Amino acid sequence: MDVSVTNPVAEFSAPPGRGGAALARDFVRRTLADWGYRGDHDDAVLVVSELVTNTLRHASGVPLLRLVGAARGLRIEVADSSPVLPRSRPPGSSGGWGVPLVQRLTACWGTEPRSGGKVVWCEMPATAS
Repeated sequence: MDVSVTNPVAEFSAPPGRGGAALARDFVRRTLADWGYRGDHDDAVLVVSELVTNTLRHASGVPLLRLVGAARGLRIEVADSSPVLPRSRPPGSSGGWGVPLVQRLTACWGTEPRSGGKVVWCEMPATAS
């Protein structure tokens, strides 16, 4: 997927504590509708919800959500201040569902170190409609 510099970018700082993930979901819904994104909005919202919730639960600081995309594709990035990378663990009542969910709903994903923390990113190409 080509997410060149000509594609729109939108950023949102999710407030810590209760409600931050819900506000991030609302931001994604509005942004994707404004952009005319042709992919599955619900899948993108679910992925963002998982990434932001994990950041709020496991990292410190304010998560920064960044969307880069257009009608044909979307890159989602969530930056935080923890250098600890996400890892797979057996799913159960205490969690472990996030990495498999992101793997299943996205074309690719990964992490990058950034300023004492990291960015977890993924790409979601839209299907032609």
